[in-house]
Amino acid sequence: MLRLRWLWLSRTDDNRAWSGLDMQFSADEQALFFASTTMRIGSGQRALFWEDRWIQGRAIKELMPQLYNCIPKRRRKARSVADGLLDNAWARDIQGLLGIHEIGQYLTLWNMIEDTTLNDQPDQLIWKWTASDIYTANSCYPATFHG
Repeated sequence: MLRLRWLWLSRTDDNRAWSGLDMQFSADEQALFFASTTMRIGSGQRALFWEDRWIQGRAIKELMPQLYNCIPKRRRKARSVADGLLDNAWARDIQGLLGIHEIGQYLTLWNMIEDTTLNDQPDQLIWKWTASDIYTANSCYPATFHG
């Protein structure tokens, strides 16, 4: 649970001395964190286009898994929502041969995000286990046993 706090802080607090480090987390820790968070879009600068749960509380890898698999791993972790929406740069991330399923998911994604508007507010990571939307160690313990 303490390591989930580090995951939370690595996404919400750039002032930590270790915030720029590439810290490694187990697949279970990452899965719990992913299932417990969504991203509320503001400026789109902090939210990751391909990784975060920003489209109706879901991530592209959940909604369009075949299309997601056409995105190089390095691009998935680097493209912000703001960068992706600018001149539809997200479409240029797609590599490889596209089949009918990938094309269908591409068109669906296009329709889902075409009306997305950004604002001056910072993006906000939401912890779904508290009323304040902010991670607490106290809320993490029951979350590990939910479902």
